[in-house]
Amino acid sequence: MTPPEKVESQVREIIASVLGSSAPSEIRLDDELHEIGVESLSILAIVVRVEEECGIKIGDSELFEASLKRVGDLVELVQSNMAHS
Repeated sequence: MTPPEKVESQVREIIASVLGSSAPSEIRLDDELHEIGVESLSILAIVVRVEEECGIKIGDSELFEASLKRVGDLVELVQSNMAHS
């Protein structure tokens, strides 16, 4: 099982990579996704990268039903899927 700190770090790195030069210098768990520049297309790119790098599959319905408002919400979704895979 991957330690929670590693998952948090990995998700933050993926977000920064997808956002590129528009990413904030520091991404925190309590940051609002829309406030740091994550939009509907970028969240899909982030999820695809997370799935590839973490070896998980997040179902479309699960993604759209999840309340992804903060970076921490995305981390929790990834950790939940890692626990079930």
